[in-house]
Amino acid sequence: MRARRAGAAAVLAACLAAPAGVLPGCRDGGADDAPAAPVVTTEAGAEMVHVPAGRFTMGSNDHRPNEAPAHPVWVDAFLMDRCEVTQEQFRALEVPDPSHFKGARLPVEQVTFAEVVAFCNERSRAEGLQPCYVRGEAGGWECNFAADGYRLPTEAEWEYACRAGTTGERFFGRGGEWTLKRYAWMAANAGGRTHAVGSRKPNPWGLYDMYGNVAEWCNDRYRPDAYVGGPSRNPRGPSEGKLRVIRGGAWDAKAGRCRSGWRAGEDPRFQDICFAKDTTGFRCVRRAPAPPAATRPQATTGLVYDEACLRHRTSEGHPESPARLKAIAARLTEAGLMDRLVRLPARAAARRWLTTVHEAKYVDRVKAACARGEKRLDTSDTPISAGSFDAAAAGAGGVLNAVDAVMHRRVRNAFCAVRPPGHHATRDKAMGFCLFNNVAVAARYVQRKHRLEKVLIVDWDVHHGNGTQAAFYDDPSVMYFSVHQWPLYPGTGRTTETGAGRGKGTTINVPLKAGAGDAEYRRVFTEVLLPRALAFKPDFVLISAGFDAHADDPLGGMKLTPKGFAELTRLVKRVADRCCRGRVVSVLEGGYNLPGLAASVEAHVAALAE
Repeated sequence: MRARRAGAAAVLAACLAAPAGVLPGCRDGGADDAPAAPVVTTEAGAEMVHVPAGRFTMGSNDHRPNEAPAHPVWVDAFLMDRCEVTQEQFRALEVPDPSHFKGARLPVEQVTFAEVVAFCNERSRAEGLQPCYVRGEAGGWECNFAADGYRLPTEAEWEYACRAGTTGERFFGRGGEWTLKRYAWMAANAGGRTHAVGSRKPNPWGLYDMYGNVAEWCNDRYRPDAYVGGPSRNPRGPSEGKLRVIRGGAWDAKAGRCRSGWRAGEDPRFQDICFAKDTTGFRCVRRAPAPPAATRPQATTGLVYDEACLRHRTSEGHPESPARLKAIAARLTEAGLMDRLVRLPARAAARRWLTTVHEAKYVDRVKAACARGEKRLDTSDTPISAGSFDAAAAGAGGVLNAVDAVMHRRVRNAFCAVRPPGHHATRDKAMGFCLFNNVAVAARYVQRKHRLEKVLIVDWDVHHGNGTQAAFYDDPSVMYFSVHQWPLYPGTGRTTETGAGRGKGTTINVPLKAGAGDAEYRRVFTEVLLPRALAFKPDFVLISAGFDAHADDPLGGMKLTPKGFAELTRLVKRVADRCCRGRVVSVLEGGYNLPGLAASVEAHVAALAE
């Protein structure tokens, strides 16, 4: 705890002058569970979990007296921030950061109740919503629950979201302090300070840090006997009282406090005067929007197609040209598929995601070489132009947008028509037409942004994906499966290349002689891929979808047909349907005969959309 002076009026004035772009998504790095409740991305970019309406047993008869009696409560649906509000988000309001432990991704703490209220109101205004908090007759803050803006959760909402459909004292069921430390920063593992939000495992609904890091303000006034005779539907706490409820464990908390039912009241002098605790932060909620009266049938497949990827100009006559994407778009339109797809934009992939796979020096070198107008990068087969860096970054970012769309359930799966391709690019070298390894970056994004543990990459390009294999060769959390022509560029992909160290066995190479067609590929997928992938049980599936194994492709010698590509797609979907709720993102790699490419992509996308 420390003393400071920051008047609520001054804070609110600063908030009113703040930019609208506040609260980016909170996830960055770590653990391994997926959200089981839908995730909504707000206009400002914040990720919120759509908590469903339902009934639960609030409180406990087995612990502290202020948690009794256990009683049934109904809670309407609402949206809740996936993570505690960070200092980066708080500073977006141009308010001095009150936190003791400094760091952009650390939770804001030492924040007074008045500052929290100001933050909620400004966040509401930034998105055109009605602020919830107004000054009451006695001068304190009152919440208008009919407003559609942001506010603090009631303690019933907080406990309901924390329990996430479970009934025990902790949402992960049996398990002592060792298990708890996987979900919470607490006295036993925090080292006397806060940590980056979301760096522990989430609860079953995808909410992070509910048991630890910082305790969280709730909207309710606190009274020890508030559960006695309280309402059973959407309780909002006592109408009067000087204390406010706080919930959840904190970095200094012992295990006994890190429970779903733990509650306490905070001393009023830590709320609105000049003191606050470095163990207390907050997260926001808002009313769940009502569903529209009528909606069109939900499209199941997304498409990333963006003209930014056309800016990568190769030399005259080079097979990897902008005409590839134009041919794909024309064919999907002609076939009537374009209207059935959800169009997903590209975005420039952030440096922090590119560098999960590539060296920072390499990313800078690609950018500098393009800016200088160089004609080639690293190898003679990889031409570049002034627009190549922007195109490659947009392509990689488009794939990340597709992952987000699948994870947020906007679409069931997606195809990314992006270029330049990526599976030959290594950590520090461009080669084989490839600059950034789109699929490898997406795999790390799935793991670190969306907290899924195991990723399957299926690569059916006619050339072996040496860059992708190298990225995960010793990593047991990523299974890389490649079927490719042998011998052929780049000379890797022998059956003996099966991984190293802890990753031994999660690299699977099936080299085939030139001339293999639909039947041979179907046999490989049925007899090799399916049993190995189903045993691996991936949480997400990525496809390196090269169509240069088509019978007419000038760079390969295989005999696949569009029908064959559709069959392979369905087999991969079978794995995804059985293991990970159908989550598939497919990414364009090779394919250089334009009619064959367009027809194969049409068949592939049609199979994805089935």
